[in-house]
Amino acid sequence: MIVNDPTSRRGATVRLFAVRRFLFIAAVSFWLGGFTFYSAVVIHVGFRVLGSHLRQGLITQRVTDWLNLGGAIALLVMLWNMAAIWRARGPVLRFAICFTWLVMAIIQVELILLHPVIDRLLDPVNRQILDDKKFGQLHRIYLMSATVQWAAGLVHVWSAIAGEWM
Repeated sequence: MIVNDPTSRRGATVRLFAVRRFLFIAAVSFWLGGFTFYSAVVIHVGFRVLGSHLRQGLITQRVTDWLNLGGAIALLVMLWNMAAIWRARGPVLRFAICFTWLVMAIIQVELILLHPVIDRLLDPVNRQILDDKKFGQLHRIYLMSATVQWAAGLVHVWSAIAGEWM
């Protein structure tokens, strides 16, 4: 059977494998890479340029909409990848990819639900926080949850690719 023959079953399997791996890498790069870059660079640069945590926060308010959408899409791609590699992984890696995916998915739901609650505490027109104490508490929860999700994402990616050489 010729691998490049578009009618061959093996050729279709190889192409689907390549598509899945590409989408996995692209989704993880966009979501976790974007989160890492935004957290490590953009927030700090934005504060220096804008001179205000609140002004930077109004930008972050919109960026997190995209991060949440990217996360939801990435989690679907990660689930597809997890299902595809499941049999090729040992029990420890299976546990790791399953557990980290569940952690990320649960936190993603939390972040999506928490975001509008935090939004309602901001007045973008007058550029002010309506309830500093409540905003601070919820924002800390959001940041801690997103950080745990990010760490779980790194472990998930490691576990997904580690089986290829372990």
